[in-house]
Amino acid sequence: MRGKKMQEERTRVVGPFLPIWQEALSDRSGVAFGEVVAPHVRLEGSIFAAPIEGREKVWTSLRAAGGITDALSFTRESTAPDRSYLEWKLEALDRQFEGVTVLSFDSAGLVDNVAVHHRPLGGLLAFSAEMSRRLGDSLGSGLFYEAPPG
Repeated sequence: MRGKKMQEERTRVVGPFLPIWQEALSDRSGVAFGEVVAPHVRLEGSIFAAPIEGREKVWTSLRAAGGITDALSFTRESTAPDRSYLEWKLEALDRQFEGVTVLSFDSAGLVDNVAVHHRPLGGLLAFSAEMSRRLGDSLGSGLFYEAPPG
């Protein structure tokens, strides 16, 4: 019985999650974000030295990143029963970035993991350093790259 249920879950049709994610990110109050993200959500990615845990801290980090961003456009979405892959282009800090965000869903359909990967390396280090400048240790110590003085 278990094998049949797992097979059904793997073959179910998955709809686009991008419009829901964009709405959640654009709602400055955080209410829409809270409706689609699990309380125990985890945020990880190339700009972080360690994962960020919990809805409030993840929201704070994503809002700070949004404050650095001049333009963001999603270019492609691929979905699976438990994931959504969002490719994007970003302008920030007088630089051009490309990357992918991987959203993982728990059994209730809420986002329980967000993995954000920026490129190129020089840009992601600058982005991480700017996050450090804006957030300091408010989300935990040593989460962001700190550029050497000078």
